[in-house]
Amino acid sequence: MPAIKFIVSILFLIVIAAFAVVNKDSVPVAYYDLHMVKQTIEIPLILVALTPFVLGFLLAWSFTILNRVKSKAAICKRNRTIASLEEDLERLKTHAKASESTVGADS
Repeated sequence: MPAIKFIVSILFLIVIAAFAVVNKDSVPVAYYDLHMVKQTIEIPLILVALTPFVLGFLLAWSFTILNRVKSKAAICKRNRTIASLEEDLERLKTHAKASESTVGADS
């Protein structure tokens, strides 16, 4: 499976490199600076195209990490609950056996 991921990653990088070579022309990008004055800069089209992709990837990755941390915390909490319930069960079993032995001795 790691080999397949590696091959797909290499193919993806080749596609991005080909896209970058084809779209190396500069395009004007307008934005407002801190003083609310409209500014225009010329940047390569590949940056305009890949910036939202990279930002989306980072956002999705951060949500994935957050969900993974939450899941691990929930699993740890459930494991503690299970351990506590197992201890209670063992304590009740030993208490029941002790009660049976005293009831059997009384008869």
